Amino acid sequence: MRITTTALLATCVVLAACNKADPKPNDGKVADGRTDAKPASGAVTDPTTPATPTTPTATTVVPGSADKLIPADAALLAHIDLKGLSGSPLWASNKPLLDADPEVKKQFDASAACNMPFDGFRSVDIGVGTDAKNIAIVVSGGGIGKAENLRCLQDKLQDNQWKLEDVAGGKPRLVFDSGEAYGYLVDDDTLAISTKAWDGAVTSLMAGKGTSVRGGGLKDVLAQADQSKHVWFAGNLPPQLAAMATAQPGMSGMAGLKSVAGSLDLSAGLGVVLAFGMENADRAKASLAEVQQQFASVKPMAGMFGIPATVVDKVAFAAKDAAVTMTASLTMDEINAMSAAMKAGPGGAPIDAPPADSAKVEDKGAKPTPAADM
Repeated sequence: MRITTTALLATCVVLAACNKADPKPNDGKVADGRTDAKPASGAVTDPTTPATPTTPTATTVVPGSADKLIPADAALLAHIDLKGLSGSPLWASNKPLLDADPEVKKQFDASAACNMPFDGFRSVDIGVGTDAKNIAIVVSGGGIGKAENLRCLQDKLQDNQWKLEDVAGGKPRLVFDSGEAYGYLVDDDTLAISTKAWDGAVTSLMAGKGTSVRGGGLKDVLAQADQSKHVWFAGNLPPQLAAMATAQPGMSGMAGLKSVAGSLDLSAGLGVVLAFGMENADRAKASLAEVQQQFASVKPMAGMFGIPATVVDKVAFAAKDAAVTMTASLTMDEINAMSAAMKAGPGGAPIDAPPADSAKVEDKGAKPTPAADM
């Protein structure tokens, strides 16, 4: 699915970054997350073959509750506070990089010209299905749900991957890739997008029917994420993905991993909290001991990668119930120092600089061997 430019713009500035949710069917719900109940008057129950497209009646989304439009079948939920993000020191430090990117600048400028400036965006909520193919995105921000603004944006960017389609008796909807995904103008400040398989579930939630992600299989995992932070997420891991994760170097101690939740605090640098859900409390305690031992063995090597000792010393692990938690934090000074070290490369030389003696050629008839690209 190609995401509409406004949603992509909202998400691309945030992150460099599942066991299937299996809620018991209630009356009117089926296992795939869609509902047997008919949507609000005039709504199409099967969006894949609509004779006359219609949109459900939806109430205004209260700020902070946009995830109520993410289906219960989501195996991962992530929330990004764009308003808080754009006011953070880390954002200010990296914004020049975005401004220097012609494509990103073009999108920022077009969005602002169409009455949707980025500083008016509030949040992005992203739900992902177990197979990572089903996705729902809810973007909240000033004017993002107005048809005239989206038409303006499409005209500015000349994006032919999506279009606004008129709907009988309702607001226009967005159609992506000839019906592979749909977008709904929930209210003036909310845009909801979903892949085709989740369209029925999203439109039902817009009409006040069905069960959202907070009533699905993520309910308990969501409680492990600090939802007051700028970025937070929670997800169940399918067995095959958990096996792949724990097979990575240094992760053997996390065998039995079932879920991951965490948050990022950008108020004064970067604060990270992660909670790894294990099979039970005993497994969590055993994993904690193994992880602490592994961390102690690699801790002395941190300086080789430009990581200040002050950062390593603040990393802490603990076990709480059936979860292993990790906390870490970086000040802006530490982040800048790490960035400088990465740019400098080993020995303090710039990463893209050739060896000091590469220009010296003893045999003037011989050609110097070019430095390998890194």
